[in-house]
Amino acid sequence: MSHSTLQSEVNKLNAEGQTLQAVEVITSEIKVNPENPELFLQRAQNLLKLEKFKEASSDAARALALGAGAEAHLVHGKALFNLGEYVESLETFNKGKAKAGSDLGGFDQFGQWTVWCEERIKKLGISDISSEAAKKVSGNTMEKPEVAPNTMPVPKIKHDWYQTESHVIITILVKNLKKEDVKIDFTDKTVSVSAPLPSGSEYSLELDMCHPINPSGSSFRVVPSKIEVKLKKADGIRWTALEGDGATPSVKSNPTAASTDGKIASYPSSSTKKHDWNKLEAEVKKEEEEEKLEGDAALNQLFQKIYGQGSDETRRAMNKSFMESGGTVLSTNWKEVAGQKVEVKPPDGMEYKQWDQ
Repeated sequence: MSHSTLQSEVNKLNAEGQTLQAVEVITSEIKVNPENPELFLQRAQNLLKLEKFKEASSDAARALALGAGAEAHLVHGKALFNLGEYVESLETFNKGKAKAGSDLGGFDQFGQWTVWCEERIKKLGISDISSEAAKKVSGNTMEKPEVAPNTMPVPKIKHDWYQTESHVIITILVKNLKKEDVKIDFTDKTVSVSAPLPSGSEYSLELDMCHPINPSGSSFRVVPSKIEVKLKKADGIRWTALEGDGATPSVKSNPTAASTDGKIASYPSSSTKKHDWNKLEAEVKKEEEEEKLEGDAALNQLFQKIYGQGSDETRRAMNKSFMESGGTVLSTNWKEVAGQKVEVKPPDGMEYKQWDQ
């Protein structure tokens, strides 16, 4: 089987959620080409998704022995981390980062995994271990510290996707994460998501996109119920799959296509269930509106709502009062502020001072 044919078949199986079948296909090819490092790396990546960390570590190590690049170190390090081998995992990530050099590309998540390794090592009381000592530990020339592997199983976390004319939106159904703990890296063809879960295990999602995206126009947000990743399409085409080599036929997005025959818009998805995306979009909008914010964020949201839903006079009043008062007054009454300059009103206990220019 040619490399492109194998890649296409594996991508198709992954897109359908048939990761185990993808491993079987790769295994059959390894029997024919047992010295191909890319095959071992590809199988290691799929074994990682199946949470078979020992097998993934073995395949990644084999890929490295056969000459694989920085990505094999990344997969190897993740597998070792989930086996509780934090010192060896740290060594592997450092080697991978050095091998990638300045051209980190999709591997710039090495830094985050390195931080997580160092945190775990510090908790074990071996934060001062040197590189040479780490090698001795790995080589069994000194007593290896008892490091318990992650006995807490990594929960199955589902992700789904849908698309608009300009974006692809991926929803990852994981709860109660903090935005600062979520690491997401974009390249023009890959998306990498990693985060420490409340259970103590680590979540990792690696996607090879079906078509190019615009990294600078892509973003993500974290809410109590999920992570939402919003990818900006590089081309205005309809995707037929989330992952793949982009060889499958696609058509230019047509904003009016959904309404020409009165049918509900239908978009490709990894889910076997049919979705009413118009209804889903309305639900997402409602969820955003009902999301409880606090402090300045809540106040800013209120002002944005008033400004967005207000009349032209309301907007003029808000702009005029805010600018003339140096940001100390915000009025929505145009009749009140139209004929006079709005004076500065500093908060109680504070004094306004005009600085000389």
